[in-house]
This record gives sequence, C-alpha cells and structure tokens, in this order.
Amino acid sequence: MTIPLIVFAAILLVVIAWLTLEYSILVPPKRGLAILLYHKISNGNRDALTVTADDLELHFAFLKERGYHVLSFRELKELIRDGASLPRKAVIITFDDAYRDFRTLVMPMLKKFDLKATVFVPLAYIGKANIWDKGNDPVMDAEELKQISGDPHVEIGLHSFLHKSYGDMAITDMEEDLDNCFSSLSFYNIRYVRVLAYPYGGYPKKDPILKEQMISLFKTRELDFALRIGNRINSFPPRRPFELKRIDIKGSDNFFIFRTKLRKGRAKLFS
Repeated sequence: MTIPLIVFAAILLVVIAWLTLEYSILVPPKRGLAILLYHKISNGNRDALTVTADDLELHFAFLKERGYHVLSFRELKELIRDGASLPRKAVIITFDDAYRDFRTLVMPMLKKFDLKATVFVPLAYIGKANIWDKGNDPVMDAEELKQISGDPHVEIGLHSFLHKSYGDMAITDMEEDLDNCFSSLSFYNIRYVRVLAYPYGGYPKKDPILKEQMISLFKTRELDFALRIGNRINSFPPRRPFELKRIDIKGSDNFFIFRTKLRKGRAKLFS
C-alpha cells in the first residue's frame, strides 16, 4: 500500500470513528419502545428545551409517513396486561410541564397527523408559570387541562406537585407529593393516567432502600409507570415499569439527530 493510500485509509478511519462517536452511525437500531420527551414549543425561538413548531411538524410528519405506531400509556398498559406483542416501530410522545403552547401549537398537529401525546403537569403551577425555572412561560390552567384531557389525542399525567426531584425527597415527601397530585386532579375533575414523569429525571437510583420504598409506595398508590430520562430504547415488556427511559428531544437537534435518536435512543455514542 502506498503512502497516500495509507494516509487516506487513516483519515477515513478517523472520520468513521468520529461519526460513530457523534452520530452512532455504526450502531444498529434498537428494537423496543421509544418514548420521546419534549418541553416547550415555539413559533420561532429554539434552545435546549424549546423545539420550533416547524421542526415538530417535521417530526410528526416523519412518524406518520414512516409508519410509526404511536401509543398512549393506556394502550401500553393494555398490551402488557394482555400479554400482547409490541407493535413494530412503537413510540410514545410526551410533553413535560404542560405549557400553554401545547394547546395552541401541538394540539392542532396531533389532530392533523392523528397522533397521541401525554402531557405531564406540575400541579401546583396550574394556571401559573414555570416558576421552578424562574421563568414566565405560562402553564395551562385547570379549564384548559380539563378540556384537552377529554380529547382522544391527549392523556394527562403527573409531573409531581411542586416540580421537585424525587431524588431529593424522603419517602414521606413522595407520599405527600403524590397525594397532592391526585387530590388536585380530582378537585379540578381532570381525567388522567396514573403515570409519573420524574422532574429533572431524578429518583433515588443510588439509594436501594429508598428506591424500594418508593416502588412500594407507587404500587400502593396504583401507579402504572414512572419515567426517567436515560436516552435509551425500552425493552418490552418493561422489566422496570417505574424506570422507563425517555429520549430527550432538544431544540438544538437537527433532523438527522432526531431520526437517529428515534431509532437508537441517542446520537452520541457515550451520551
């Protein structure tokens, strides 16, 4: 092999290694359940937590055109209960924090593409704003949540009461938090699923005793699932229903990264 060919081969290997590290190009797609995580949707601005409406429409169109089977958590529970197989290319779409932009921007797209999504509500902030982030983005009020909870394209889930990490709570705090969530939803007569999305993805994963106490509490309160982040595809049936992994979709992601995350759970190999 001549020196130019050796140099070319070395450069090619470096490029392939870089593409694999950054975009997982040599990593095969994962089979199982992908759960997508969105936060804010905007008509123009984008950041880590904000996806533009144009990009979201591209995502939804891709899911529809490529034959993805978009599930609700109610349907997921039924599949597990019945011992049924997971549909091919199964995905669940979730939105955290219940921002008003979900009603104004996302709902029309769900209806346009006939897709479903679950909205996780920090219940102490209904009708207020994202004070936990020191922000002023409006959260849907009780009437808005009640209205969309009756729509076949939407489920309402729990995002804690005060948007605090379950990784920082004692078991008594978790119990109080869940009870406040359930009582608020009942008070406002909002239809909901018994699914919790951990704020910040936090839960006591490094404290096995507290984690077992938490799981016992969840079973007592008849929670069906709880969601972390994790950026992985979930196996089916899930071995740990209170540690389902979600894929964080960022406003800074280009369309190629979105497609990669959807198929593999992550873009960067070691993220």
